[in-house]
Amino acid sequence: KGLVLVSCVFNRAAAFAPNDIRRSTARNINNINTPSQVFGGYAPVSTSAQSLLERSKSTYLNAQSNENDEEGFFTDLSINPVYAAPWAVFVIAATYTSMSEPSGASQVLIDNFIADPLHPGFGSSLFETVWNAIGVIALPYACLVMPGAKGQKLNPVPFLFLSSFAGYGSMGLFMSTRTPQPSIDKDDLGWFTKNVLENKIFNWALVAFFASAYWSSGAAVDLLTHPIGTLQEFKDMISGSALGTATTVDFLILCMTGASLIPEDLKRRGFDDDRKVKLISASTLLVPALGLTVYSALRPSLDEE
Repeated sequence: KGLVLVSCVFNRAAAFAPNDIRRSTARNINNINTPSQVFGGYAPVSTSAQSLLERSKSTYLNAQSNENDEEGFFTDLSINPVYAAPWAVFVIAATYTSMSEPSGASQVLIDNFIADPLHPGFGSSLFETVWNAIGVIALPYACLVMPGAKGQKLNPVPFLFLSSFAGYGSMGLFMSTRTPQPSIDKDDLGWFTKNVLENKIFNWALVAFFASAYWSSGAAVDLLTHPIGTLQEFKDMISGSALGTATTVDFLILCMTGASLIPEDLKRRGFDDDRKVKLISASTLLVPALGLTVYSALRPSLDEE
């Protein structure tokens, strides 16, 4: 409306101007766009103003398009309940047992471990194996997770490191957002994955390390000579300690979720026999943690192309 008012005042003033000025004014007015060309009848706008509006509109649309093209963290984010549920179970179990355990029971385990890390004297050779294995289970886990790390919402590396201390409390956060990667090329792997985690020497070294955890603690001999008594001893030991219960639940969840990654890993390696894949996955649970290392050592290599 302001532009219309200015135009009217300008036209009335031009009526009293000399003829040559009025002719010049008429020519300038003819260069102004009609209302329908710009604002649909609200006000006339000059060519330069219209050009400015068009450039502004184009800039705004381009900005909107770029914003839509950029993927945020929550774009296409999905939570896998198969891995989220065990994480919730672990957190609930750890919280409940810590609130209900006898005072100082977990601290005794920690003190024993600090006093003698190699032979902490937990009162159960099987729990000693679990305790030692869970601190390094991130290594066989990495052999299964890292080949499919490309394209994931979260980088698995920090979660693998933290799992040495927090177990599935850390790893479960990554696993809950993880998407399957059944087809990859070896050229897509990072240097550490290609040259270390896929290296058979490293894989067999892990087998030897985890086998020694069962042997040095005496759990291997105890399970072979008196399995029922060993399991009862293990049950009695963890039942009175929140740390013992939480560690055991954590260890079992890590082993089971690790076994669940084997079918996908075998598919990446061109092995599609479903029946054999299921048997191989289940067999890794016969000797928890050690089974994952044996699988990594025996699995087929990834294709080079």
